[in-house]
Amino acid sequence: MQEEEERYLEIIKESNRKLVILELLANFFNHKDLVGVLVRTKIIHKLFENNRILDINKLELFHIQYTNSLIDLFQKLKKSKEQQYVLISDEIYINEDILVKLKQEIGDTKFAKQMQLHALNMSKKIEELYQQLASDKKDVFFNWNDLITFSQRVQSEYYREITIDQYEKLSQFNKSVYENAHARFERRLLGRLNILNFKIKFSCGLVCNNEIIEIYEFRDSNDKFVFVANEKSFYFLNEEAVKGIDLSKNDSSKETIVKGLKNKNAELKKELSTIKTTLPESVLEVLKEYLEKISSVDFLDELQNVDEQTNILKTMLNININ
Repeated sequence: MQEEEERYLEIIKESNRKLVILELLANFFNHKDLVGVLVRTKIIHKLFENNRILDINKLELFHIQYTNSLIDLFQKLKKSKEQQYVLISDEIYINEDILVKLKQEIGDTKFAKQMQLHALNMSKKIEELYQQLASDKKDVFFNWNDLITFSQRVQSEYYREITIDQYEKLSQFNKSVYENAHARFERRLLGRLNILNFKIKFSCGLVCNNEIIEIYEFRDSNDKFVFVANEKSFYFLNEEAVKGIDLSKNDSSKETIVKGLKNKNAELKKELSTIKTTLPESVLEVLKEYLEKISSVDFLDELQNVDEQTNILKTMLNININ
């Protein structure tokens, strides 16, 4: 009699231990079917714990035939999920570190403000050139250095790369011009610049094999004009000739990387939030079958027939977690 009591207590103790493990797994994965298995397993445990007339060996047999295999499967899956979690977390951390460094490199001086000053400088240069051309003075000193140096400094990070064909479309024209030793202007453009008091704004910068083209527009109209840096030439932009060329505002190449990393981290964080609850289809199928099996009315009567359980057990043991 004492031996039976010890046997009973030992099986109940071991059953409680398995329930604790199963509950930890259910909390980790937070999947309804696994929670359902936990609830059903607790019911079966309580049934034997509160009814001493039942054969306690059936509870042990239940855990051997079912619970052990399920725990093994989900412990392997948990380990795999934890490894994925760590890898994704590390990637997010590395991306965040890069983001901080890039933001520091971009600095507080925004490109838009820089280009406002650049456009103002260009406006002054154009007005100075207009006065030279209007007065027809020869050998007047003129310096492009500050303006060209600035364009060269920002081109690698901000100016958009274009093809040779696109560069040629933008830089070739055959209009009548005003010119001197320092610059060349399409006649109609220089007249418009004078009428509108040389009020211009920077539109975008383009580069081809280190050759710079800048697009400007009038502040009081939508007309645009082109500045070809190596030729120091200005002329109206031919909208028809430049179809297909991206003339949108420039973004910093670093800012583009920043946007990409932010989007990537948003995706990774979303993946991280669902990684525990997302289970392989093969696992979902066997889990559903398992829950249906242990929830059947005549389940306990079938426990002693080991052959009937082999299909579910083999399926669980053969699932590839990777």
